[in-house]
Amino acid sequence: MPEQGQQRDTPPLGAAAQHTAAGLEQALLLAVGAADLVLDHVRQAAERGQGLLRRSDLRELLAAGVDELRTRGELAARRVGPETDNYLELMACRAVRRAGGPHA
Repeated sequence: MPEQGQQRDTPPLGAAAQHTAAGLEQALLLAVGAADLVLDHVRQAAERGQGLLRRSDLRELLAAGVDELRTRGELAARRVGPETDNYLELMACRAVRRAGGPHA
């Protein structure tokens, strides 16, 4: 009878236990792969940032970025606002105004 007690203390590795171990291994590999992907993107972004800071036209680039964000904000506000104008019509009117045309 002592032999039976010893066998109960150490459960055998069955199909369910092997399946669980394989699932944990797969989850671990997915987590490590995702972390590697994130770190790679962070490294690439840091390299782009360093390259950006070395540019001589950084001030003009920032000004153009601010203008682009402002324009995007205007368009987004008009899209969700009560009165929405056609985007192409809006851009055409702006181009005419800048050119000093008859519809300005």
